[in-house]
Amino acid sequence: MYHQLSKVTGRLISATHLQSPLFPIAPVALQRVEPPQIQYNTAHLSTVTEASACPAPGSRKLIPGTNIPYPPVPEKLRKQQELFQKENDVPVFLKGGPMDAILYRFTMALCILGLAGIAHTIYGHAIPKKN
Repeated sequence: MYHQLSKVTGRLISATHLQSPLFPIAPVALQRVEPPQIQYNTAHLSTVTEASACPAPGSRKLIPGTNIPYPPVPEKLRKQQELFQKENDVPVFLKGGPMDAILYRFTMALCILGLAGIAHTIYGHAIPKKN
């Protein structure tokens, strides 16, 4: 006997009109499908017109795939970008000034204390106290 879900109650009921089960008796191999072709961004796929595809120097750049220009970068952020991109042989995690140096040293001190705590715990478990 086969069962099906009732459309009214949502419960299993005996199916009287089904002659075969709802699953195949013998497994059938899946059909092989070719992968889709990769579509590169070409002129007929892009929403950017040809005139605005290569903007003149000094003009605002457009968000890729649209005709919407990027919003202007705030002056404070522009100065920070210049500071962090400057070649002055200072690691990037110290380029923020003295506060970055303090945070770096504090983090390194916490790492060393953590490693010392781990070593103490391992030593305490490996060599028990004598009574």
